[in-house]
Amino acid sequence: MILRAKKGVTLIELLTVIGIIGILSLISIPTFRAYGPRLELSGSTQELVSDLHYAQQMAVTEQKEYCIKFFPADKKYQIFKYGTAIILKERVLPGVIQSLTVAGFTDDEIVYNSYGAVKEEGTVELESINAQIKTISIKPSGFIEVVN
Repeated sequence: MILRAKKGVTLIELLTVIGIIGILSLISIPTFRAYGPRLELSGSTQELVSDLHYAQQMAVTEQKEYCIKFFPADKKYQIFKYGTAIILKERVLPGVIQSLTVAGFTDDEIVYNSYGAVKEEGTVELESINAQIKTISIKPSGFIEVVN
């Protein structure tokens, strides 16, 4: 009589694998939680830069002035054709953004002329809940740069 070895997983092996997975999860969860606000901040910064380019492009295409108006207290901004009350786009920043600071622009407005340039130079700063800051610099020529 030939005895064949039974193939399978014992309970001890299964519990060991589950324990290892549990330990790895406990180690990695805090890392992922710290990384989340950083991703949200980067995403919000890129969306704002994209919206700045959109307003600039609309100004050049239509040969009209376009404006982005910031509302720091509400952590939001609106894009509209300058001198009208028609809002083309409104974006509320996510909850992970702790503060929105606008410097250098009159009435917290970035106004693009028909050449794609802005009337004033300034910065927009986004700060996340874990104190990370992204600064967007807008030059008079309309050049947009994320500083940090």
